[in-house]
This record gives sequence, C-alpha cells and structure tokens, in this order.
Amino acid sequence: MRKASSTTKPLSSFHGTLRPILFGLAMVGALGDEAQAGAWTQEAGHGQAIVTGLYSASEDGFDTAKTGLETDYTKGTVSLFLDYGLLDGLTLTAAAEMGAEQFGALPLARPGLTKTQAGARMRLHRSDRLAMTAGIAVIAEDAHGAADRLVDTFGWDAPMLEARWSGGVNFAVLNRSAFAEVSLGYRYRIGEGPDEVVADATIGAHLAERWMLIAQSFSTISTGFERPEADYAFHKAQGSVVYRLNKRWSVQAGAFATVAGHNALKERGVITALWYDF
Repeated sequence: MRKASSTTKPLSSFHGTLRPILFGLAMVGALGDEAQAGAWTQEAGHGQAIVTGLYSASEDGFDTAKTGLETDYTKGTVSLFLDYGLLDGLTLTAAAEMGAEQFGALPLARPGLTKTQAGARMRLHRSDRLAMTAGIAVIAEDAHGAADRLVDTFGWDAPMLEARWSGGVNFAVLNRSAFAEVSLGYRYRIGEGPDEVVADATIGAHLAERWMLIAQSFSTISTGFERPEADYAFHKAQGSVVYRLNKRWSVQAGAFATVAGHNALKERGVITALWYDF
C-alpha cells in the first residue's frame, strides 16, 4: 500500500495508511440525512467498523410560524457503519441505525432498524496529497406504523438512490498534518417524495500524536417535488475530537447543531463513537 509523505500524512489515518474515516465521521448525524462516501478507499482486505450513539433535542424550528412545524422534539439513536475494501480501489459500505424519537407527548418507538444504507465507492484518483472517489448507494427508511410515518418525512419511506462525488486533500499546518474533503451528491427517490441535493465538507488536524480535531458541515436541500411540506433544507455544523487508544481502537466525542434551514428543526445534540480498524 502506498504511504503518505511525512509532511502530508492524511488525518484519515492514525497508522500511516490511507483510511477513509471521513465516511464514518459523517454517520454521527441522522444516517439518512448525512451519510457520505469518503474520498479515500480502503485497502483490499481491510476495513473499519464504527458504532455511534447520538442524542439530540429541539425546542424551536426554522419557519415554524408559516409551516406549523412541531418543535418539542427529542431523539436517541445507535448506528453501525461498516467499510470494507473488496478490491484495490473498490470499497463496499453498509450502515444501519435504530433508536427512538418523541414529538411533544407523542413517543415514537423504533422496534427495528430505522434507516439502512448499502453501497460502494470507486477510486478515481489517488496520490500522496489528493484523492477522489465516485460512489453509489441505496438508502431505505422505516415506517413502523402511523405515528412513525408522520415523522419519517411525512410518510415518504420510499428508498432513494444516491450518486456522490468526493474529493480530498492532505496538507500541513504548523508542522501538523491536516486534511480537507468536499462531497457532493444527488438522491433520487424511487416513489413518492422529494429528491435531495447533499453537500458536505470536513476539515481536520492533528493536535498531538493521538489526538485529532475535526470540524464538519452537512447540507441537505429538497428538490423535484411540488407539495409544500416537501420544500425543506437544513444545514448542520459539527465539531468532534478523536483519541487513538491503540493501533486498532479509537474513541470520538462531539456536538452538533442545525445552524440554518427551512421547514426544519433547530436540533442540538451530542455524539460518541467507537472505531475499530481491521
């Protein structure tokens, strides 16, 4: 496997190898809203598993006076992300989320999987400094009864096909390795409901040998559907810290917030995650 240079070692690795941790970092928000493909593919026969716990709440929303959007909201989820290098330059991905939500006095139990995703990404370019991939995925949401369907994007539980391009760069700041990534995608809904345009960005840097600081943004904008409730957009910002325990295990903690949007909740939340490289 190709190594990065000493001055441009990617933060998508703690072990001197190119690891697509950026995909897993995006899993800490709602899986169906923020899942993304990373610019770096896994090495053939190697992979990564990430388990993430999330809690968020909202007492306000964007455009609530006009839309009547319910704002007394809490959510707790657990998600699993798997990333595996099937071939050199071809990585398979899978993710699943389960949990519970509550709108006012209406509890929304989730006895099974809430959201699932499966896909693959292919390497377009890779060097010591630059990486690009193209990915495709299928995203499916649950519909566990009438109450849940009101929350699951107004009952739109039709699966979506996502096509995404991701590009990343490694660089150094004050002799510390750093990276940046941009990811753009389009989600086509197979059935009733709006399509979505997604745009995500990540930047990070090593604070010390075992510590990594990461800042991210996630944007989702609906398109291609005429019903008023389908006109929505939200933009989330997130900061987190990752600590490497040893060669295979790392832990993550952070917080996120919805900073702008339309017909969307103003979520505030925290995340914790456990990473395993294999």
